[in-house]
Amino acid sequence: MELRQLRYFKVVADARSFARGSQDLRVAQPALSRSVAKLEEEIGHSLFIRHSAGVSLTDAGVRLYEYAAQVLGSVRQLIEGMAAEDGTPQGIVRLGAPQSIQSKLVLPAAAEFLSKFASCRLDLIQNTGARLRDRVAEGSLDLAIIPNTVEGGMYLTPLVRESICLICRQEDRASFADTVDLGDLLQLPVIITGHPDSLRLYIDRKFPHQGYALNVRSEVNSSSMLVELVTQSVGFGIAPCGVVAQKPELAFVPIRDLDVLWSIAVNWQRRGLRAVEELETLIIRHVREHVAAGDWPTATIEVA
Repeated sequence: MELRQLRYFKVVADARSFARGSQDLRVAQPALSRSVAKLEEEIGHSLFIRHSAGVSLTDAGVRLYEYAAQVLGSVRQLIEGMAAEDGTPQGIVRLGAPQSIQSKLVLPAAAEFLSKFASCRLDLIQNTGARLRDRVAEGSLDLAIIPNTVEGGMYLTPLVRESICLICRQEDRASFADTVDLGDLLQLPVIITGHPDSLRLYIDRKFPHQGYALNVRSEVNSSSMLVELVTQSVGFGIAPCGVVAQKPELAFVPIRDLDVLWSIAVNWQRRGLRAVEELETLIIRHVREHVAAGDWPTATIEVA
């Protein structure tokens, strides 16, 4: 069994497809199939179930995947740790964040990281908080910015607390006070992120009577869809204020007693690696600069 075989197997498993795995690896699909077939022959078990939508793991495949993830993670950590002994961060860092915080925080920090550290590669992944948490925990992400609306088994560094807001068009802003109660919104047509996002569940848990009484006209699975629907005057959104960053025609009103705590989640095995630490430091600095400059009106710095 070779490390290359384990890497090929894990990529196919993550992609759930030999075709997509071949593209990710930049390896011809027949060569990839032969490598996996040889691995299956060596261990004496089939690893994948082939079907029309791609592939899924057999029981043996699930067991091997756990082993492969541990081995490849340890090898990567060893190589990058030794390469960084000269004090220069090196290697690949994988950072995830929800869409609502990408433009305000992630992209500026990512641009600075890539400019400062030429020996590093940075992969950016956008997903919901719950899915990002899972990917950090399993090791397919090194770190992610996630909200307190998810729970997890990873190392968390609190970053910033911000209000969840009513998102409306600028011409409707004058209809509301400086802040609103969730109860004030019960008669409004509301657009909210639902499954797999965790905001709807968070509101229902915190305000069980009012949350369930909201007049939800649409549940969407991305903040960009929420923003577009509000822009087209079909309802009012409930989301962090960052979603309106690139939409001057929209405004926001903080909802009292409803906020989100953004934290940096780091995979336990990636803690201490220089490149991960440098990126985490940059993110923290950008957060503090945004809040100090007044560019994040509903946010306050959270001290660990």
